[in-house]
Amino acid sequence: MTQGNLIARFAFHQGIHWSITGVMIPVLVLVFQSRGLSLTEVGLVMGTWGITTMLLEVPLGGIADQFGRRRIYLLSLVINAIAAVVLLLASNLSFMLLSAALFGASRAIYSGTLDAWFYDKFQTVSGSHSFHSALALVNVVVTLGLAFGALSGGYLPDLAVQFSLSTQSMYDLNMLVVIAMNGALFALTFLLIPAEGGESAEGEAEPAIGVLKRCQQAFNASISHTVLLRVLQTTLVFGMVLSAVENLWQPYLADIIKDSGYGTEVFGILSALYFLMATCSSLFSVRLLSWLKGSHRKLLFVSYIAAGTILVLLAFSASLLAFAAGYLLFFFLFTLGGNSQSVLLNDHTQAQYRSTMLSISSLVVTVGGVVASVSFGYIADLYGIAVSWWLGALLLMFSSLLFLRIPEAQASAMTEMESL
Repeated sequence: MTQGNLIARFAFHQGIHWSITGVMIPVLVLVFQSRGLSLTEVGLVMGTWGITTMLLEVPLGGIADQFGRRRIYLLSLVINAIAAVVLLLASNLSFMLLSAALFGASRAIYSGTLDAWFYDKFQTVSGSHSFHSALALVNVVVTLGLAFGALSGGYLPDLAVQFSLSTQSMYDLNMLVVIAMNGALFALTFLLIPAEGGESAEGEAEPAIGVLKRCQQAFNASISHTVLLRVLQTTLVFGMVLSAVENLWQPYLADIIKDSGYGTEVFGILSALYFLMATCSSLFSVRLLSWLKGSHRKLLFVSYIAAGTILVLLAFSASLLAFAAGYLLFFFLFTLGGNSQSVLLNDHTQAQYRSTMLSISSLVVTVGGVVASVSFGYIADLYGIAVSWWLGALLLMFSSLLFLRIPEAQASAMTEMESL
């Protein structure tokens, strides 16, 4: 297998995986409300989802390292399908909470599995790509998969009404599609993702050092390794700022357009354009890294400073055009360093606990998001959304200084850079 073949396999697989997630994005809260839940109960359900993911994230990463990443990934698809079945049949809050817990568990099981598999496999195949450029290509397909899933998910309820499907609500077709797609992806995974050395046909697991020991090793590395510590510290801030913008942009924009005559289609158009910005950002990051002589720390520093500056300006926007331009430019810059962070995290993590470390990183993003949801939401209520964004921008720019504390020799591309 060559690098090109590996990238194509993994990108296609991940595009389908994230399109499944996209199918539920436009209707998730609407599904809960169609079952009679109040907004308070919806918050409780979403909180259960997030807390379950946080609690299971790291230990399940250790299990993936122990028993094989592909095998554990397949388990996540099964749990995800079961969660959709429970939600499809749910008629009260208790079953909604059970479904949310299962969805959260599925997310925790998936986290760090195939990403770790891809990095390890990439090191064993020949080709001219760097891992950074490979990630850029994969993330383009992932973003397109999310966009396709979200667009399809928005259309499916109308289709259900058109064909008069006898379900609890018009949104149930989305869940039926999710169940079917999980089954199809389960089978497709065997074709696209070869078994690991630790997941042989005989079912022999890689040398056992214990799940808890793997978790302990990963945690020790995360606080003692110069690069990993800086990456995780800034990842926490990334999660906080991401949550602050994602949670507050819709009410901010709604206030701007409330007397303008624009309808809710504006939110859909901006969401779609966000996916386009993420795609362009992933591709441009390869060129920018080349201009910066392969320095991941410089790329991350520049992108965080620039994104923080645009976030400050976004908080001053008072028209639809100004907001749209600032919002899209912010996310272009904000996601510009995502591939570099992944490279630094993987390059400085030992293979035996790579899934665990990636799960720790995912956990840190989630913790940052939860902290921001509470703190920045409270600040926005008291002083306004603009103040929350100013604080987030300052935090982002100050955190960028941490990248400069990474030794340059440890933060540069390990292979010669090439352009796409």
